Amino acid sequence: MKKLQVYVLKEFFPPFLLSLGLFTFIMLLDKLLDLLDMIVSKGVPMRIVMEIFLLLLPSMIAVVIPMGVLAGILIAVGRLSGDLEITAMKASGASIYNIMFPLGLVALIIAGVLVVFNNSVLPEANHVARNLLLDVGTMRPTARIEPGMFVDEIEDYRIFVQEKDDLTGKLIGVIIHTNNPGAPARTITAMEGTMEPVGANHLRLTLEDGQMHEKDRMNGYRYSSFSSYIIDIARSEDLVRHDRSSRGDREMSAEQMGFFVDSLGRRRTLLSDSISAVAASFMASADSEENPVVLGDSTRRVRNTVIWLTGTSTDLILLNEQVKNLQRNIGKYNVEIHKKYSIPFACLVFVLLGVPLGLSSRNSNTGLAVSMSLVFILVYYFFLIAGEQLADRGRVAAWVAMWSPNILLGVLGVFLTYRSMREGHPVPLPDFKELLKKIKRKGQSR
Repeated sequence: MKKLQVYVLKEFFPPFLLSLGLFTFIMLLDKLLDLLDMIVSKGVPMRIVMEIFLLLLPSMIAVVIPMGVLAGILIAVGRLSGDLEITAMKASGASIYNIMFPLGLVALIIAGVLVVFNNSVLPEANHVARNLLLDVGTMRPTARIEPGMFVDEIEDYRIFVQEKDDLTGKLIGVIIHTNNPGAPARTITAMEGTMEPVGANHLRLTLEDGQMHEKDRMNGYRYSSFSSYIIDIARSEDLVRHDRSSRGDREMSAEQMGFFVDSLGRRRTLLSDSISAVAASFMASADSEENPVVLGDSTRRVRNTVIWLTGTSTDLILLNEQVKNLQRNIGKYNVEIHKKYSIPFACLVFVLLGVPLGLSSRNSNTGLAVSMSLVFILVYYFFLIAGEQLADRGRVAAWVAMWSPNILLGVLGVFLTYRSMREGHPVPLPDFKELLKKIKRKGQSR
């Protein structure tokens, strides 16, 4: 049986690696266009773009490995079934377990490696990639300006443009918020403008037909309009790398996010206690107010509760909003924690699903197997993404959102595996009438 299991693994690994390459290439297509745009339109050096490309690969590998497991199993088992090798194995006394065991063992090893990968390599790669993209934005400010969205990667500036021409540097519909230390806060709007390099260390932004709104503590609010206004933005032709300490949720390991969630939970508890204290103080002050109408204790409590719930206390409104924001952040980080384990676990689920599907297909066509795997993968990630959205909004628990696709497809895989063991015969359903009769007989005997 060991030779049989080794033979099954030899059949699995070539299509598995082929599927990894294919799915990675598909996911890279969108990124490749952006990277080429950085080289052609934005003038970012080739070596830096290649470094960004390599740093983006781990985030794709973490997703495509479970996909490759399913596609590899479907192709391998489908070929064995189509060539009647499965029939020969069964004739020699082998069962479906002899096929599933080596595949399940390999899937378990892959899942374990993927968990370590998600908690060590992936966060660091995402962090370095983010730092590099921010540094590229400082080196080439135009590379970070995207039409239709605010960009704040340029130091001391937050810029929005409606339209942008990378070749001519022309900008349409410009909004700029400045945040220079020691200078008044300004908001500058302009109908159009141009960006052009000036020397080696500056980028000149020339704005036309605009307005400037300025506010500081000393002089208050000031407004002016202009026909032309020039802003010089410091830049560097050489890439200056910075190691920023701040990290997002996808730049942390599960352990780091766990500590962060604990700190958020403590802050939420403190704020909840503050809400209780403010509410008690608010109701006590309402009780002490002189009122010409004498109210009973229960009526006064109802009145004070109504006043509280209608949000007449600004302090309570602000504190409640902070608690809600903390709760949303806790849910967001909990989703990422569970995702680091649920996606690797999908490798085992896809073994339960892929082996019976491969046996039933009886077709060694690689294209058909990949297409079938794509259908189940799309279903899996649809539920995963939908669950993530619901969890971020606080509609469902994080573990439910991230593990429900595994549970649903796992149950389907167990059913299909059991059906394959019965050689396709229908799965017998229990006789509920007979079951009820047995229960009644036991109750009467007592």
